[in-house]
Amino acid sequence: MYEPFTTSFGAVAARCQAKSKRSGVQCCKPAMRGKAVCRTHGGASTGARTQQGRERCAQAKTVHGWETREIRRKRAEKLRELRELERAMLTLGMIQTH
Repeated sequence: MYEPFTTSFGAVAARCQAKSKRSGVQCCKPAMRGKAVCRTHGGASTGARTQQGRERCAQAKTVHGWETREIRRKRAEKLRELRELERAMLTLGMIQTH
């Protein structure tokens, strides 16, 4: 599986494969038996067990980074409206360009 290492109390275990986003340093804890990561990094998670639970996970609002597709779509729509308003105001002479 993974390269074994000796824990602080002398047991031999696989090392957790999780790495820090900032420094890139690998976690120093031992991985859970049969898993690639320690309890802290999700080794204790069993995931959704029922069909209903798996469907809920699939339908959940997943966020990547700071925003969802829906948020980006709404922002683009509002910016489009703003540009149309600015064009109309320029046409009517309510505002001037720099």
